[in-house]
Amino acid sequence: MASTAPLPDINFTAGVEVAPVKLDSYFKDPDAKPDFAVFNTTLGTIPVLLTPATTPKTVANFLNYVNKGSYTNSIVHRSVPGFIWQGGGYQLTSKPDFTTIIADPAVQNEFGASNTRGTIAMAKLGNNPNSATSQFFFNESDSNASNLDNQNGGFTVFGNVVGDAGLAVMDAIAAVPVPSPGPLNSPLNQIPLQNYTAGASVQPSNVVLIKDVTTASEVFQASSDTPGVAIASIQGNTLTVTPLAPGTAHITVVGYGSDGKPATESFAVNISSSAQLSPPPPKTPPTTEPPPSAPPTPQPPGDTATPQPVSPASSGLVPSVRGTLPATVVAGQRARIQQVVSLTATSNVSSPKEQVTLSLSKSSTGSPGDFTIAGATTKVKLLVGKQTKVRLSAKQLSASVPAGIYHVLVSVTDPDGSTTTVNTGKTLTVLPAQSKPSARR
Repeated sequence: MASTAPLPDINFTAGVEVAPVKLDSYFKDPDAKPDFAVFNTTLGTIPVLLTPATTPKTVANFLNYVNKGSYTNSIVHRSVPGFIWQGGGYQLTSKPDFTTIIADPAVQNEFGASNTRGTIAMAKLGNNPNSATSQFFFNESDSNASNLDNQNGGFTVFGNVVGDAGLAVMDAIAAVPVPSPGPLNSPLNQIPLQNYTAGASVQPSNVVLIKDVTTASEVFQASSDTPGVAIASIQGNTLTVTPLAPGTAHITVVGYGSDGKPATESFAVNISSSAQLSPPPPKTPPTTEPPPSAPPTPQPPGDTATPQPVSPASSGLVPSVRGTLPATVVAGQRARIQQVVSLTATSNVSSPKEQVTLSLSKSSTGSPGDFTIAGATTKVKLLVGKQTKVRLSAKQLSASVPAGIYHVLVSVTDPDGSTTTVNTGKTLTVLPAQSKPSARR
């Protein structure tokens, strides 16, 4: 991967919609191959560069499960802190229940690379080097090598996590607590569970979900040094910048190609609270390096939708959202939905009260049939650039909410009745009301 042209600095007004940027006009991999496996989890995205040149049978075996959708809605079923966490064995069904992933014939062992931190390897049966099927594990520590490289023929490493952001998600999954004693029987007795209360039934929202695994020819990651001013998100090869408050933020974009080496570009985002400034025209890549045709942007399901840029409310308040949102909730049962809405003033604001609601919608922009799940009223008196925060929470989802996948929206209603609705970029899967999860293997 190489940078072919610098990303230009841009000037915007807080809350104004920003046009997405296609990164293939600024980065190029002349040897692009679909050697990335992108794990889309409830805690973030983990890009893995596979090694088909050195482990061809193992990679082909893994991709066969990917292409069949075997890892869609699969769970992290085992975690040993400081050692490994393991997946690829079980899927969460709509009952809900855990079902075993159907295994293909075992693959021949191809041990070569060491089991160091950030590698992914195949799990297998004891005393049987050639028994790997669908299950894999991520290595958390370099100290694993002396153990895993020297037993059972060596465990086959077939890929490496790329980028600090990918490693951070890997570590976040490893940090999810493992109850002891666990609520489920072996082989799920070391399952990591989020927000779990001892003695309670395991809910879909407790498990760490691998929503899907997709393949890609290139991977991009973006970060902001001042997320209170502007944030950056990437879906496929498309960069979206969301300006939030007046100030300057520096956005860094890192691209990875088939060689695994990073190419980095940075640019400044200058946010004004007054009239919108015209952004400078984008710089054209050098004629010696014409931009390639843009490949299709992967559209993974679930709450990874790119956060939508927001427009300021008529009151001069720009809402932004953060907080805890489970991947799935069973209608009529307990839920732990907590969102904090920050209202940032783009002009001096004085209002007796604002009504803020959290809702579920089949539409990304809202519709009359939306389901309101939380609400609050707050008094607002702010100077430009200042914030007030509203906490929204839902302890239970109504049994009347039909099963399905919903966009999570936030609406801010002024005293005069005018309403601004914002798509948080998150989605929530609602399971049928009568369902209860099973603790069976």
